[in-house]
Amino acid sequence: MQVEKYLKKYQPVIYQTFVNSLQKGQLSHAYLISGTNGSPLLDIAKFFAKSILCDDPSPLACNSCITCLRVDDDNYPDFFVFDGSKSTIKKDAVTTIESSFGKKAFENKGIRIYILHLIENMTIEAINSILKFLEEPGQQIYAFLTTNNENSILPTIISRCQVLRMKLIDKNIVINDAVSFGVDKKDAELLSYFYNDGELIKEIIDDQENNEVFFAAKKCFEDVIQVMDESDKDALIYYVQGSISNQIKSKEACRYFINMLVMAFEDMIAISNEKQPFLESYATILEHLSTKLSHISESLIELLRCATAINTNVNITLLIDHVFYTITKED
Repeated sequence: MQVEKYLKKYQPVIYQTFVNSLQKGQLSHAYLISGTNGSPLLDIAKFFAKSILCDDPSPLACNSCITCLRVDDDNYPDFFVFDGSKSTIKKDAVTTIESSFGKKAFENKGIRIYILHLIENMTIEAINSILKFLEEPGQQIYAFLTTNNENSILPTIISRCQVLRMKLIDKNIVINDAVSFGVDKKDAELLSYFYNDGELIKEIIDDQENNEVFFAAKKCFEDVIQVMDESDKDALIYYVQGSISNQIKSKEACRYFINMLVMAFEDMIAISNEKQPFLESYATILEHLSTKLSHISESLIELLRCATAINTNVNITLLIDHVFYTITKED
C-alpha cells in the first residue's frame, strides 16, 4: 500500500500534522491513531514509525534506505509491533517493551519505537502496565497505539497521547477505486467492509496468502445464503455443520465469514425499510431473504457479538453453530 499517497489524498489533516511535528522536532512521545473498521491503521502507524527512523525522509519515510527496508523486514531491534487483530495483547507484550527499552538502544540512532495495534484487544493487566509506561516515557521512545473504538479506550490513556482521528472514506468511493484497479465488484463490495482503501483491497486480492482465506470465506458465505434461500431451517443447520464448519477453521476465515453475514443482515434490514442495500451484487437474494427470515434484527445483534468474540479463545465451530441456531430460531 502506498501509505503516503493515501494520506495525502484521503487523510490530509493527519498527514500535515505529523509532517509538521517531524520537521519541527516536536514529536509527541505517544500517538493514538483512531479509525473505523477497515481503516489502514497498522500501515499508517508503521509508516510514521519508519518516518522517524528513516535515514533520508522527504518529508516522511523514503521506503528505500537501509533503515526503512530493515523495518519492513522486521529486522530492526529497536522497533516492536504487537498486533491485536491477530491475538489478544497481554501483559507479556508490555513487559517485553519495558525490558527492551529499559536498556541502551541497539542502534546508534538511539530511537526506540513500539506499536500496539488495536489496543481495545488488550487485557486489563496489559492496559494497566502500558498506562504506567506512558506516564513516564523514556528519552527518544515513541509509541503508536491504534484503535477501531476510541470510546472503549481509557481516558487516562487518551490524555497521554496525541490523537490522530482518521476520516472515513465513503465505501462507494472505495469500491469504485478497487474496481478501477481490476477487482471484481462482488469482491470489492465485501472487502470494503474490512479495508477502507481501494488500493489496499487490490493488494489483498493479489496476495495469495490473504486471498485464499478471503475466497474460502466468500464461497461459504455465498453457499450459506443460497441454502438459507432455498431450504428449511433443518437443512440449513445440517449444511452448516456438515460443510461450513469444516471450511471455516481459522480466526481470520471466521472473521471474514461472520462479518460478511453482518453485512447481509444489515442489508436485509435496509431493504425492509425500503432503502438501497450496500451489497448491490447480492441484492436479489437478500431481498428475498428479508421476507423469509424471522428475527433479522436479533440475529444481527448476535452476529455483531460473535464478531467481537472471535478475538477471544472461542471455539470457532461452536461459535458458527450458535450463529445459525440464532438465525433459525422459531418464533
